[in-house]
Amino acid sequence: MKARGACGTKRHGLRLLAGFLLFCLAAAGTAGAGDLVYASGFERPAQERGGSNYLWYRVAACDREPYGVLASYHLPVPGGATTVRTLARQQLAAMRAAGQRRLSLGVHFYHGAGNGTLVDAADPAAVAQAATNLGDLLADVKAAGFVEVLFRFFPVDAINPSQANFNPALLDAYWHLVTALRPVLHAADLAYRIDLMVEGAPRDSNLPVPDPWKYPANRQWSDAVRDLWQRYVAAYGKADTVGFSFLTDADPARLRWRVRHMRFVYGGNYPYLFAADIYGTPHASETDRFVALDDAMRREDPNGVLGWRDSGWIIAEGYYDDPLAAANLSSAIASTQRKVFYLTQWPWDRADPACGPAPEVNVAPPEAWVVYGGYGF
Repeated sequence: MKARGACGTKRHGLRLLAGFLLFCLAAAGTAGAGDLVYASGFERPAQERGGSNYLWYRVAACDREPYGVLASYHLPVPGGATTVRTLARQQLAAMRAAGQRRLSLGVHFYHGAGNGTLVDAADPAAVAQAATNLGDLLADVKAAGFVEVLFRFFPVDAINPSQANFNPALLDAYWHLVTALRPVLHAADLAYRIDLMVEGAPRDSNLPVPDPWKYPANRQWSDAVRDLWQRYVAAYGKADTVGFSFLTDADPARLRWRVRHMRFVYGGNYPYLFAADIYGTPHASETDRFVALDDAMRREDPNGVLGWRDSGWIIAEGYYDDPLAAANLSSAIASTQRKVFYLTQWPWDRADPACGPAPEVNVAPPEAWVVYGGYGF
């Protein structure tokens, strides 16, 4: 989950050249109105065209925090002559014109005063404003021509079950935010799925017992997400949610423990599809991580009775407009034959070192869709 500040981006010529070459390869044919063709000429890696995580409308001086889309949608742009909503409409139009069709949106929230990105989940007025903003944002997303969104909950600090300082007393505020925003999504006349906690899938302790999945590595984390899941299914069912998305560990064993622990988290009532954030490193590429998650789901569900072996995925995050990531993910999908519905890139351009080696956000708005489009995502 992305939590640090960020800066403005500078495109690099080599990366753009690679993207242009992919675009030229893709332009040789079409796979439906306006679609690009998988650059290798073989089957497209994803079933539908994706897009971006659209969460910040600006980054400045390596800082994203004042510029959150959802929390600021009703406000004027700081130091500008326009409103965030007016600017966002322009950015959405540009993203759609670049070929994007689906978006990941979301809310960053905690217990405390807002800052342009963060919403105080314990403040009824702040939650009500976030709900109003979400309705306006979804209307503008639909008007721009997007057809689907993945809406993601980003808990921060003491309201985040994965953190050491998590306060279980704040779980009710977490749930209240879900109940305030989910009806807005449901009423928007736009296809959607909900990620109840970004990278929220916990793991077990890998104890040498017959059922190690029963033993959480972090009891507070596992109990909290299990509680949230039971509340959600009781209130709304499970048809519109991916549950809790996966962090894809570099260590395949730890990733398998996350998959195995789904028995504890979901209590046998699993989402119909799953979402994962997949970032490659020199030690574990996107291919490695994708294949490891696929292998874990197949090994833990060899007969397909749990639904994991044959489930579809959403790649909720990957590097921004990145040739290596696109090639690695395409290779992994081809080798595993895992069904991927779509991909939404994260606004982190790893070819831009201006804010250090790991700024985590350095692009706003995330307009480009050259490389992933060229690979058929």
